[in-house]
Amino acid sequence: MATKKKRPVKRKATAKVKTTVKRSKPVSKAKRRATLVSNKRKRELEKANNKIKSLKKALKVAEKSAKKKKTTYEIASKRASQTK
Repeated sequence: MATKKKRPVKRKATAKVKTTVKRSKPVSKAKRRATLVSNKRKRELEKANNKIKSLKKALKVAEKSAKKKKTTYEIASKRASQTK
């Protein structure tokens, strides 16, 4: 007598566990406004910092090109003074 082959049992997808959503406590208008203002000030500060960084970068680039021009001028003036 032949034995029957066992069929593989299909597993059901595990059901998601329902979690209770914590309701946030009611916040006063003043608190909401204060947070909005705080976030606005934060953005303004970041913008100002970025502006400072970009200006520093621009200054560095300008200084670099000025140094290069100075050296080329010195070389040219030296050459001019030596030529007869």
